[in-house]
Amino acid sequence: MRSIPFSVTIASCFLFVATGCSNASDSETLTWITGSDSSPDAPDEEMSSYVRANVSDIEEEYGFPMQHSIHTTNIDEAMARLLEQAVRGQAPDFALVDGYALERFEDQLQPLNELMDEYGMDLDDFLPFAQDVMVGDDGNVYGLYLSTDVRYVFYDTRFVPEPPETWDDAMDISHELVDQGYEGLVLPLGVGEGTSVTSLLPLFWGQGGELIDEEGRPAFYNSENREYMLNVFNSIYEGVESGAITKRMASNGTENDGNAEISTGLVKMLYPGTWQINTFQEILGDDFEHWDVASLPTLEGGEPTSTVGGWAFGIFTEDPEKQRAAFDFLQRTYVGEEGMARFTTRDGSMPVRASVYDSPEFEAIPFIDEFQEILEKEGRPRPAEQVYNTISVQLQIAISQVVSGSKTPEEALDDAWEIVTFGMEDVE
Repeated sequence: MRSIPFSVTIASCFLFVATGCSNASDSETLTWITGSDSSPDAPDEEMSSYVRANVSDIEEEYGFPMQHSIHTTNIDEAMARLLEQAVRGQAPDFALVDGYALERFEDQLQPLNELMDEYGMDLDDFLPFAQDVMVGDDGNVYGLYLSTDVRYVFYDTRFVPEPPETWDDAMDISHELVDQGYEGLVLPLGVGEGTSVTSLLPLFWGQGGELIDEEGRPAFYNSENREYMLNVFNSIYEGVESGAITKRMASNGTENDGNAEISTGLVKMLYPGTWQINTFQEILGDDFEHWDVASLPTLEGGEPTSTVGGWAFGIFTEDPEKQRAAFDFLQRTYVGEEGMARFTTRDGSMPVRASVYDSPEFEAIPFIDEFQEILEKEGRPRPAEQVYNTISVQLQIAISQVVSGSKTPEEALDDAWEIVTFGMEDVE
């Protein structure tokens, strides 16, 4: 497949919610799996009411009772379990898939070209990166992307008049903040996917690094890639050793950890995700007007880069009537022009269809123009290969060890490579 939170907690089919969980063999029930924040049981009442209303309409119009289940909070585990179910023919009729991993499900998903034509859904209206994910190597559409996000630097202009363009700039600013009694740069450097996609990969990719080679094998330790990754590790290590970054960041593995950090009033510069901006506005109150956003800093000579995220729905059922009912539900709720506008407004995420940004139904999050520019000019998805998950976890462990002081950058990177490639042949 041409190769990419919203903030969502994701689920295995047997962890059922509400009415339980049926598998795809149940011809009388339309089964689906989603994230808690996008479900009929979403903690946000406006979101849950919105989804429930569309569920009721589909049930009435198509005659299929709908049963949903919720993905587990461990995203990698949830995707692995869903793939296992799909291979066995036991997947739900349709499911939410982490966007970058959609390619793994291509053999089990149903092509959606005819349904897109039937409902007047223009593939070219989707942003280019989303099209790359949605379209398989055979030219068929296998997924419906519904929202996305990027990472950025968020800073208080009263203390940081100009945003850092380079990592060295960020460290200089951090030292000044620490000298004034505030925290230095806050960013995830513990065990969690936020560490990879926010703190490590943008710096690595910005230098031209590649995690995985064209054959799908780990490559972050090969020739110049090792140099690029070691540059990242050394830069973070030096930031910690100099006091610009606190060792406490070794316990922060997600961008959302920044919510508690910023609420202390001691944080003036941090790396969050776009889905957090509404939360920041609530936390900061009137002070929010003094904050601004900018691209993530780069290592010297690097290009600004931000990891893009997001989610897509895929349809597994081979039943034509269920396919139509599922597609209709998805276009009404999440991926049609009006559906995406309403969903992303409630979710606080970024639409992936160009027309939605001009929709009267869409209420943009703060700084949407800046976020769009970062997405279009700097956005890059994670690799779709399954080995990525192993690489990511080991890099998270490695940098947390560096930050905590238990290993040097070289030791941590060497150990990560050894674990990732254990048992592999023909890996340099």
